[in-house]
Amino acid sequence: MMVSPEKEPGPRKESFLARYPRKQKLGAAAVLLIVAILLGYWSSRPASHPQPGAQISMKDESAAAPTAAAGIPAVAGAPSAFEPSLNEQDDRSIKMAQAPDVGVTEDTPEGSLPRIGEDGRQPWQVYARPFNTADRRPRIAIVLIDLGLSRLATDAAINRMPANVTLAFDAQSPVVGAWFGRARQAGHETLLMVPMEPFDYPRSDPGNNTLLTNLPNADNLSRLNWALRQGTGYVGIVTLSGSRFTTAPDKLATVLDVLKKRGLMILDARVAPHSAILDMARDMHVAAAGVTTRFDQNPSPEGVDAALDQLEKTARLTGHAIGIASPLPIVLDRLQEWVKNLPAEGIALAPVTAMTQ
Repeated sequence: MMVSPEKEPGPRKESFLARYPRKQKLGAAAVLLIVAILLGYWSSRPASHPQPGAQISMKDESAAAPTAAAGIPAVAGAPSAFEPSLNEQDDRSIKMAQAPDVGVTEDTPEGSLPRIGEDGRQPWQVYARPFNTADRRPRIAIVLIDLGLSRLATDAAINRMPANVTLAFDAQSPVVGAWFGRARQAGHETLLMVPMEPFDYPRSDPGNNTLLTNLPNADNLSRLNWALRQGTGYVGIVTLSGSRFTTAPDKLATVLDVLKKRGLMILDARVAPHSAILDMARDMHVAAAGVTTRFDQNPSPEGVDAALDQLEKTARLTGHAIGIASPLPIVLDRLQEWVKNLPAEGIALAPVTAMTQ
């Protein structure tokens, strides 16, 4: 049987690329690779300008709006994003206004009283710690109360707390005027604590010159003026003992009228569930603010931390919150650690005047 010889393969057909030298092919491949990379980059890069007729999304801008919704003032034309240089919470280089400022001081035979200046300046604004309202972050104000009676506690509050923490001094301290000077020198805004009648008076007696619901308005006015003469440089008053007095509109009106005429603010510590302070202050056009949380009611590390966490949640939800506490050692310890984290959490620590309506 004859085996037919295998057919020899013909010559291979030359490919298109084979016509070109190796170096040229490598160069062309490199060019194509670079073009592909550039096309991928430009297709993934966000457009810096919208195309004509394109709709601009407001989603990102609305994220910076809680402070406006909460009624916190902002500087016209201010940037919507927070700049790190705004409102350093422990910037003690900020100069507080000189106190007393003769332009907002009235000299009387019994002593000096704050007053609205001839140029319209009000003491609550003159003596306020400067705060840049272009800051769009949620704000928290911390007010430490019951200061001026214990030297150790007062020293600790002044020295350990950031300058943006507001300090409230008891009008019945024999050296409250000197404490005001110390606190303001360290950059702290100050409030004056005025004794007012509690529900269980006289079993709980706030002390001499307490404002009482059974006194004539003229007598309460005299007692209030006594308190206001005890120091200078404060932005307004606060009370922690007025659970009965702050629910008596006819008596409270006398106090608010004085504050309005003298250019002072009032902080409602909400010692009574039905306090009339904020409603009446709004109607009488008196500068006022209301406490959100008292965070020393459970004086344990866990209790203080939980109350501060709640204060932070309120600030994020509403745009602002005010916390108040006595300078207990555990409070100062936990507060000192907590405030350090506020900038990283995107929250501004503010003086209480930055919350005033």
